[in-house]
Amino acid sequence: LIHVVINNCSHESVGGLSTVAGNIDLVQIALGCGYLEAASVSDYGELKELLKKAKESNKLTFIEIKAAIGSRSDLGRPTTTPKENKENFMRCLNEVK
Repeated sequence: LIHVVINNCSHESVGGLSTVAGNIDLVQIALGCGYLEAASVSDYGELKELLKKAKESNKLTFIEIKAAIGSRSDLGRPTTTPKENKENFMRCLNEVK
């Protein structure tokens, strides 16, 4: 499993309020939670190399991508509710068994 967090330190979709993610070390938190590999990247080249390494290692990996604030003006909003997302996720997990 490769867990990717895109971190712009902001709740951009609701006005750009800052999150605590800029003041905490997500990599250290991931390691503390049992991830075998964890790293933070800030550019595409670093990400590409880290993803390649993660795929080859076949270890539980956490990757934080530090991103700038700013999204496309035509970026759509979610069309499903959080409850629907949860139910779809649970259904997919049950299909994997």
